[in-house]
Amino acid sequence: MKQVMNFKEKILLFIIIITSTLCLKTFAQQDKVYNEMTLEELLDIDVVVTASKHPEDLFETPLSTTIISKEEISNSGVASIPEALRLSQGLIVREITPGNYDIHIRGYDDITKNVYLTLSYNTTILVMIDNRIVYSYFSGGTFWETLPVDLNDVERIEVVRGPASALYGPNAVTGVINIITSHANKKGKNITVNTQMGTNKAKNASLNIGYNWDDKTKLTFSGNFSERYRFDSKYYDFIRKDYVGVDSLTMFVAPVKDHGTNEPWTFNEYQKELEAFYDEDLSLRRAGGNIFFTHNYGVNSNIDIAVGAQKSQSQRTGFLNLATPLSQTESESYYINAKIKHNNLNGQFNINSGKDENNYQFNSYKFTNIEGNLEYFKEFKTVSIRPGINYKHLSYNSPFTYEERFSFNDLNFDFKDEARETSSFSAFMLTEWKPSAKLRVIGAARVDKFGFNKHYFMNYEIASTYRINKNNLVRAVHSKASKSPFFFDTYLNGNILINYDRTVEGVTDPINVPVHLTINGKEDLKYPTITSTEIGWRTKITNSLSLDLEIFYSNVDNFVNPNAYHNYTSEQELDESGAPGTLLSIRADGAVKFENYNLNASQYGLGFTLDYDFSDKFKAKAFGNYQKTNISGRKDIDVQLTDIEFSFNPEGDILTTTLSNTTNPTQWSEDATPSFFGGFTLNYKPNSKWSFNTDGYIYSQHEFASYNYYQISDLENLEKDKSQVDIKTNLVLNAKTTYQLNKHALIHITGKNLLGKHREYGFADNIGSIVLIGLQWKY
Repeated sequence: MKQVMNFKEKILLFIIIITSTLCLKTFAQQDKVYNEMTLEELLDIDVVVTASKHPEDLFETPLSTTIISKEEISNSGVASIPEALRLSQGLIVREITPGNYDIHIRGYDDITKNVYLTLSYNTTILVMIDNRIVYSYFSGGTFWETLPVDLNDVERIEVVRGPASALYGPNAVTGVINIITSHANKKGKNITVNTQMGTNKAKNASLNIGYNWDDKTKLTFSGNFSERYRFDSKYYDFIRKDYVGVDSLTMFVAPVKDHGTNEPWTFNEYQKELEAFYDEDLSLRRAGGNIFFTHNYGVNSNIDIAVGAQKSQSQRTGFLNLATPLSQTESESYYINAKIKHNNLNGQFNINSGKDENNYQFNSYKFTNIEGNLEYFKEFKTVSIRPGINYKHLSYNSPFTYEERFSFNDLNFDFKDEARETSSFSAFMLTEWKPSAKLRVIGAARVDKFGFNKHYFMNYEIASTYRINKNNLVRAVHSKASKSPFFFDTYLNGNILINYDRTVEGVTDPINVPVHLTINGKEDLKYPTITSTEIGWRTKITNSLSLDLEIFYSNVDNFVNPNAYHNYTSEQELDESGAPGTLLSIRADGAVKFENYNLNASQYGLGFTLDYDFSDKFKAKAFGNYQKTNISGRKDIDVQLTDIEFSFNPEGDILTTTLSNTTNPTQWSEDATPSFFGGFTLNYKPNSKWSFNTDGYIYSQHEFASYNYYQISDLENLEKDKSQVDIKTNLVLNAKTTYQLNKHALIHITGKNLLGKHREYGFADNIGSIVLIGLQWKY
């Protein structure tokens, strides 16, 4: 009852705010703040659209927002879009293997790192390209290597920290990253060519060719290619707790190969059967191409169409890899994105289709996502409203979700014409009230309903800003955001027969116990939901020095966990006195089920960004984030006896005992989250020819741990079976020098990871230093 009342109170508060704004719409709006600014200050305003869905001054945004500009990207030593996110405050960015990244906002993803160690899918961030969502609804998250665009296509990247599902729908749980592209900005021909080659066989190339017809019509073709190689050729083995050659790997979960003898698969046999071979040297190879078309057919009317495709091969942490964290995935995808604006009406339609093929073939799937948005924007004197609707059609075809159970033993992984499909419908409202030039109040609410889940996913946001004067602004926001249902959690349908080594009372050596487990998804789960409160202060200390501070507190519930249920059945022959004697047999069966879980997490922290423009020649920025995550509830691995049954067969004096238990196989932990992470950039341009830039990214010490949850049957040997990797405090340092040859061409040299080889992600690769030499030609 309490939760129902709380929700009603929040809805009532939202209605009151909207009603009040409509009653007060006759208040006069006076832009006194901007009237006090100099021309130089007005020209220096950064415009952002993601924080409130329309262009506004970055200084005025109610949410924690960072813009990574095209100039900042160009000056820095970063070589890809994921790496460019290290230029923003509040983002944890760790390189898994060269060119492949784990990225999330403020660390909530790390709570589950020890649950699904081999997942680094950035599941709590909603990533968009020009407002087109690029998110996998199979098991959640974004695969950065599959983005069809590259740095050469990017105009800016807008990062919104904090729950934003009320604005953009489920999965914007910890924030939004919107990659905004821009092409053919000057009239006539626009050509940009970038090439880079470096040590360790690193390569980057991009091409952007466009034409601008009097700023009314623009057409651009772009293409990109990049390649990265590993610094190591070994893989982590959980049994040996060390890095070994691929031919020496062992199965940390060994399905039974022969049902008669219970002989398990070896890694080499499993690899051969699946044709799961590794390119041990290649880390990343990706290529993408895009066509962008824009036409303005009126002052407030335009159409924007983009089509593109990508093909990639990456070596990263892999889903349900039973031998080692790393696996290889080949991906192909195609998209079309169409946006139309006519006066106050905005519409968007996009299709994204493709396949992800893992070298462990049962991990592969095909997908088609179709999405449409329609929004109406109306502005009054002091009030604006933006109602909208959204429709998604989602289709995923995976051997894990067929009616016939997938067997990890028999490997029946052939694709069938059995795609799982669903649709979702959403309605939302965004309202703003500006009773004066200084005060601004925002309310947003959204409801999403997915066809394969009975629950409605309700998200809201209430925010306010107060501009004390032209140099100071305070803001506050309270919001709630949830993740969406996923196909894997809902429809997973598999089984596995494995052997446990189980200690039995009265028997000296451990006994090999065959265990048959079914592995099941579950419909109608609730999904992680974050409620967050944040306050912030932005100040321009001087004309050249600005500071942005944010303090936040949040909590999350509705975690989903694969819990295990076991029944152990033993048969013993009774001796003459009736006491249990010889053990005749022991076997087990059970199920692994996705379920909502008794767990809560809370987080508090502080973030800052300090910008200092010393002069036209020298600029500096420093930023950082400190946070602490606390977990409560059933967070430790445990085994609970739930039932015990006895039966006696007088023929042969056989006693049958069945023990039933439930296992929480997960060690939920905040230890994989660094408590501090941040960075800096320094840029010096002594003249029009030369530019020198240094950027650094730092994180504090943290650790990754892994337990083989398929093998947990008691807690006696738990720590012995634990694998752990400590990630040391590290500074990732890059430097770049650029020289302008002439009007059209420049050359640059970049040193990356200058402080040497280090590991950033648990059980993955060392990341070494490279030097890149590049050429840019613009016309």
